[in-house]
Amino acid sequence: MKLNEAVIKIREENNLTQEEMAKRIFVTRQAISKWERGLGYPSLDVLRLISREFKISINELLGVGKSQKNAEYKPIGFKNRGFIALYAAMLAFVIAVTTVFNLLSLGGDADLWELIVSDVFLGFVCLMVVILLIQSIFPVGLVLIEYNDYGVMVKTLRGRTEIPFQKTVSIEIKTHGNWNSGKMIVRTFDANYQVYPLKELNQVKTIIDEVRILNRY
Repeated sequence: MKLNEAVIKIREENNLTQEEMAKRIFVTRQAISKWERGLGYPSLDVLRLISREFKISINELLGVGKSQKNAEYKPIGFKNRGFIALYAAMLAFVIAVTTVFNLLSLGGDADLWELIVSDVFLGFVCLMVVILLIQSIFPVGLVLIEYNDYGVMVKTLRGRTEIPFQKTVSIEIKTHGNWNSGKMIVRTFDANYQVYPLKELNQVKTIIDEVRILNRY
């Protein structure tokens, strides 16, 4: 679909006159008329405004659909193998502490309820570390996030998922204090995807900001 057809479709679907649509995106009625007749094109700033106001991606406005998308994906999120080693060491430590505590308790005067409470607590800590370790190891591939001009490809425990930009509500990056690692959260209208952990977050943030500008806002 061409840009002029997209503008007409947006206006008609929202039951707007050219004058009403012009007021919503702060342009003149004449500008809308030129766009619809294919005699002119909105600037990038106006395209972003149309995208935000009418909840449509710039890709759709410019006619870049799934069939026209670039087949090449660029990697932006990578595993941090240091976290895998860290969580594995934490898991081994918790298991060792639990084992030693139980052995000492069996040879001492500890009450059964004290043993149960301590085991439940340590078991909960162990479970949390196991979850973090699983998230760090799987999927097996090194690259966890990729993108092209159509959307973001994430690889999580749910599998490999392509998320078109027009369905993306927000993309967030959360870091671990001073650690150069963290997780990326891609929120859509239907579900949220967490990819964890990442490294080189400054580079990831720069690229994601660029993706936001070009494809969403």
